[in-house]
Amino acid sequence: MKNARTPTNPWGARIAIALLALVGLLWLIWSAWFHSRPALTFNEVAFTISSKTAGEIRYEVTRREPSKPVICVLRALDASGQVVGELRESIPGERDLKASPTAARRTVVATLSQAAFIRVDRCWVSG
Repeated sequence: MKNARTPTNPWGARIAIALLALVGLLWLIWSAWFHSRPALTFNEVAFTISSKTAGEIRYEVTRREPSKPVICVLRALDASGQVVGELRESIPGERDLKASPTAARRTVVATLSQAAFIRVDRCWVSG
């Protein structure tokens, strides 16, 4: 007795697999490009504890669109990691079209007690 199978079309499966692979590759390329260009990055340069009630931090914020304002939260922490000072700083947008995307800041943060270090907690683009 002969096996009564219908012939299959191997090209349909190959085309479906190729299209799926192409879509996956395009998504990978887009994802790598998108995440390699964040809208905002910050870099802590240095901090100085000047007294029991204040400290200073130097940091840089780089934004993709310099015309948009940025808000950063700066925190002073004691040796045990408790917050002893916090400041919300606004960095205005630049009106000049040829403005640098990087803004360097030097900010004094008031503290309730002796801080061990100061850091940039987070930044975001506003507006």
